[in-house]
Amino acid sequence: MIPPTSLTIADFPCSMSTLSSIKLLVKEIGVLSNSLSDAVLKGSKDDKIWSVMKTKEYDTPHKTFTQQFDTLFAEDCCDSNGHLHYICQGKLGMGLIVSYLSKIDWTSFPLDLVELKLQCLIMELDHNIQTLQSSQG
Repeated sequence: MIPPTSLTIADFPCSMSTLSSIKLLVKEIGVLSNSLSDAVLKGSKDDKIWSVMKTKEYDTPHKTFTQQFDTLFAEDCCDSNGHLHYICQGKLGMGLIVSYLSKIDWTSFPLDLVELKLQCLIMELDHNIQTLQSSQG
């Protein structure tokens, strides 16, 4: 598995991002988020996800998405092993992220960049699930 911090656009298949592919990625994030182990902390109103998602919106939906996503899931949000700090389960954790992503009208977004951000999050969620499953047996 490639740590999220070393991913580039070249690590993903070269295809034209579409609205339907973005919606499928959001759906996959939802499925993976619902599969997080009970060993992953439940999100609360005291956590980073809640505070970031409840901040002001920016000039455009794209700028809001970029700011929020980068604040939660960028390179500087990783531990020494390259894994994200702010993955929490439940409706106040990744459920809040999935809800937000599901409501976005993606038509004015640069879909290739959105796809890269979503793919990186998917890889991190998948890594989290695989690591916890292998440590449990």
